[in-house]
Amino acid sequence: MREDESYLTTRPGCFVLLLDLLEAGLRLPMPEIAKELLRSWKVAPIQLTPNSWRTIFIFCIICKKRKIEATTEIFRNHFSLACSPQSGMGIVYVKHCTNRMRINFSPRLSNNKGWTGRLFFVGRRKGADIPKWDFPVRVVEPLRKADMAPFLIQGAAAASQSLNTVGVNHAEGYLTEYKLVKYKLSRAWDDEEVAAGRGQKEMAKYV
Repeated sequence: MREDESYLTTRPGCFVLLLDLLEAGLRLPMPEIAKELLRSWKVAPIQLTPNSWRTIFIFCIICKKRKIEATTEIFRNHFSLACSPQSGMGIVYVKHCTNRMRINFSPRLSNNKGWTGRLFFVGRRKGADIPKWDFPVRVVEPLRKADMAPFLIQGAAAASQSLNTVGVNHAEGYLTEYKLVKYKLSRAWDDEEVAAGRGQKEMAKYV
């Protein structure tokens, strides 16, 4: 993006991302649970703070480690959406629900202000056979109403309850490239990328 553009800038057929979200673990193509959450909340990817994205992916990792299917309903039973007016129009974040799973980050990641820079557009390569985006891409002001937790039944309720006592401190340690690949939150790097020297230190275990 140009310096005079912001996260509110639109371009036909594109949506806005920023490097902070990639550093928080967001990869394309986006995991299905992430797209489902965006559709539930009716917000674009850029509207969620970096720590919110970290929370989503760490939730997925914890669920897979415990052999629980990570679903939108279970996530929303532990975390709710709230507005972040200090960060700018339409910016939202996820917060812990009372007596539910807690995911805490180190102090250096506790302040979500000032991150709406380093922006870029994501679009389709000309001639590429890529379907339309199946999640919201335009920044809109979220509805000012409480994000109510869904009603869970049977297996989902039991799975969610088993996560109530989970607490993770310095949680960003979960989001190494190796673990993103291991838990299928990112695609594996192919032989050509590894041979070219891409991230060999981060991917040593995977290789």
